[in-house]
Amino acid sequence: MKTRLIYFLMFVFSLTLFTVPQVSNAQENIEYEKKKKEYEKKLKEYERKKREASLKGEALKKENEKKSYFNSGNQAYKEQNYKAAVEFYRKAIKLDPSFSRAYYGMGLAFKKLNGFKDAMAAFDNAMRIDTSFADAYAARGSILMKMGQRKKALTFYQKAVQIDPTNYRSFYQIGIIYRDLKNHKKAVEAFRKATIIKNDYYIAYNALGVALLELGKTNEAIQAFQSTVAFNPRYYRAYFRLSKALNDMGRYQEGLDAAKSCLKVNKRYAPAYIEEGRAYTGLNQLSKAIKAYQAASRDVKWRQFAQYHIDELKRKLKKMN
Repeated sequence: MKTRLIYFLMFVFSLTLFTVPQVSNAQENIEYEKKKKEYEKKLKEYERKKREASLKGEALKKENEKKSYFNSGNQAYKEQNYKAAVEFYRKAIKLDPSFSRAYYGMGLAFKKLNGFKDAMAAFDNAMRIDTSFADAYAARGSILMKMGQRKKALTFYQKAVQIDPTNYRSFYQIGIIYRDLKNHKKAVEAFRKATIIKNDYYIAYNALGVALLELGKTNEAIQAFQSTVAFNPRYYRAYFRLSKALNDMGRYQEGLDAAKSCLKVNKRYAPAYIEEGRAYTGLNQLSKAIKAYQAASRDVKWRQFAQYHIDELKRKLKKMN
């Protein structure tokens, strides 16, 4: 009985000896696997961040390269090297096919090269990428204007001002189209909008004055021409139109002053001498009127007209004497 008890105790003791280390090894394995997973997780996170940094670096490099080509295109355009500008814009687009401004710049360069088909394609791409690109719509309209397709051009300019109601250049072009289509009322509306948006837009004031004359609104036209020369005192044709309008209204002294202002800027402009002659005639200064018409007669285009008035004035002077 004792023998059996001894063997049993020895057996239990042996189990203790062999099972304790096994438990210890299992715990170590668990810790090892845990640390291994943590390490692998950190390694994956490191590799991910490394890849992201690499991609960001490549993206930044690509972005800088794209901007460099675009800026070079702009510079070439300013220097009137339009072929080089096209190539720079093309390289920028190759790096970023969604670069609407590069398409727009390319279109402008093609337009300068009279490559209207290529220009329209470039503007179409710019509008496709950015449907709110008002200047691209306006530029597309300008190509159609050059091609004599005014009504089609009008739709693009109207779209441009719909997108950007402050696009005064497009309002001006709308006015030009309506003027060419003999719709002077709508032309006046468009020119007025252009001057409201940009109150020193002298060419719009000049065009407004011409359209108002067509509507028989001479006094309003005079105001428009006065605004024109106020903002650009070198615009001699506006002085001429102002002089003519004033003379038509019998305001001869003011008409004379406007004609003289025109001749100060361009002393060879025959139509201004004609208006000077009209003003002197209205002021009953016939000898001065003859001299003005004689100056106008130096221009072959106006010689016959001027000579007629010279002869008429000489006959009038002869009767007076």
